[in-house]
Amino acid sequence: MINIESYLFKMLDMRRLYSLIGLLLAVNIQAQEALSFEDALALTLENNYDIRISRINEQVAENNAERQANGYLPTVNTSGAYSWTYFESTNTLRTGEQSFDPNSSYNYNAAITLSYTLFDGLGRKYRYQQAANGKVLSSLELQTIMESAVLQLSQFYHEVARLKQQTQSLDSTVYNSVQRVKRAQYGYEYGQFTQLDVLNAQVDLDTDSINLMNSRQQLENTKRSLNLVMGVPVETVYEIQEAVQLISNMSAEEVVNSALEKGSRVLTAEQQQRIAELGIGANKSAWLPNIGVNGGYQYRGIDDPNGAFLLSNNSLGPTATINLNWNLFDGRNNVQMQNAKLQLESSNTALERTKEQVRTEALNTHGAYLNALFVLQARESNVNTARNNFQRSEESFKLSQITSVEFRQAQLNLLNSELLLSQALYEAKNIELQMLGLMGELIK
Repeated sequence: MINIESYLFKMLDMRRLYSLIGLLLAVNIQAQEALSFEDALALTLENNYDIRISRINEQVAENNAERQANGYLPTVNTSGAYSWTYFESTNTLRTGEQSFDPNSSYNYNAAITLSYTLFDGLGRKYRYQQAANGKVLSSLELQTIMESAVLQLSQFYHEVARLKQQTQSLDSTVYNSVQRVKRAQYGYEYGQFTQLDVLNAQVDLDTDSINLMNSRQQLENTKRSLNLVMGVPVETVYEIQEAVQLISNMSAEEVVNSALEKGSRVLTAEQQQRIAELGIGANKSAWLPNIGVNGGYQYRGIDDPNGAFLLSNNSLGPTATINLNWNLFDGRNNVQMQNAKLQLESSNTALERTKEQVRTEALNTHGAYLNALFVLQARESNVNTARNNFQRSEESFKLSQITSVEFRQAQLNLLNSELLLSQALYEAKNIELQMLGLMGELIK
């Protein structure tokens, strides 16, 4: 036979340990400032690593969309050279040979030039427009990444809230299990319960204690994941707010129309289509002439004591050139134009596909949201029923009117209903945020 009293005392010691841990946590929580979802959202938008990288990419796109980056400004160059030689020479003329002693000769020049393209077949115009649309596309990509980060934030934030409620429910379950062990022990001593009843109560207490510790570990792990999404040190400790507000007055038509008009996925596909259209114009520029001008100021000098005719020379003055270049035939231009047209056709198809995908996801998400609201309402009713049933079962168990197995079933029913309610609540909130993301209303 097992020593029931020693086992009971061990369980009571464990209960005291849980109470002490809970007390310490409560004291620590009181010293922490509550982190609302809005506060967590602000931290995420400011510190999230993916968002920070995307903002840098957006700045690069803005720089690429400047006129100075697309050939609208002239180029100015300066150059210079200086050479020295030392040699002796012999010249053979009709009148005879002429010899020179070794001597130094010098050659030097300097120039500053300005070049500007007057016309390049409108290629510069289309490239600039492509870059401007690329800037808009980069902003849309940033919006998409921000929406994805917010959805990740919602998932982990509400999972922390759910696990917190789950831990609290399991803590209450452990307390009730300890009381059940005590009652079973007293009943066994007075002949009201059998040893099997005591053993069953102890096994259930062990199970509940393990579930409680596992839930606490999951809660800590999820908090660290939440910190990573918010871009704060993973060791940061805080207390979140569990209150959740839901929106329940959105129609399917409203969700679909907003998703097609303001959703980042559709807007991104439309922007890619515009860029593909401009690509055709950029490729047409290869069939037109290029006209450019060059202007400058040069200085050249020669100093050659051994020169046969010219001993020195110095030149100084401006220069100007206008040039025209027209590529009459290049087979690569035809291939590039064909590819540009195919790219436009591909982007048109991608836009059509994206709209249908978004329409489908909007309808599915709206339906899932309505279903989640119904499930939430049903879970709330189940919790009330399970709580009333547990309270009556607890009184009946104290009066030995029901068995410990029946009491345990009532206890499990209450625990499961509370866990399912918490899960339904936060699942509904996550679906709501997914729907707002499709509608383009998640980030304002």
